[in-house]
Amino acid sequence: MGPARGLETRIWRISRDVVTLTVVVDDQTLSRILRGEILRPQDRVFTTGHWYLRLCQAVVRGAGGALSRPILTLPRPQREAALQAVLELPGDIEMLSWREVAPMMASQLDGPGRGLNLLSREALAVASLLHAEVIMAIGNENHLLRAALEEAGLN
Repeated sequence: MGPARGLETRIWRISRDVVTLTVVVDDQTLSRILRGEILRPQDRVFTTGHWYLRLCQAVVRGAGGALSRPILTLPRPQREAALQAVLELPGDIEMLSWREVAPMMASQLDGPGRGLNLLSREALAVASLLHAEVIMAIGNENHLLRAALEEAGLN
């Protein structure tokens, strides 16, 4: 699995004030953060309900696919810690409530969300609400979502 686009190569803006950015990470990038493969960014880190659900389902099923294999092949102590982190998401990984997300998703149907699947529409809505950068792992890049984010003035 390749690096997460933008997370490890980000060029930080320097100012006299500390700049806190907000990022929304996909399921593969979230897995890498929880496994300790990527240092947790100083940014506020969010994921979406659908990306989190996909990661949870992958590790519970344990089929050895692209999401579960990196966790299931870790040495036992690291594997147990990573599984616990996935199934009991640490407090510094945040998710918005559907009470906030659903109205935004609905409002974007005729705009930048047009033609996106539910997972991508949620990511677009969360990024819009947070004015956040969306980080997708290389190889997991969703070009339709990326185009919608650009249409919405994000990324």
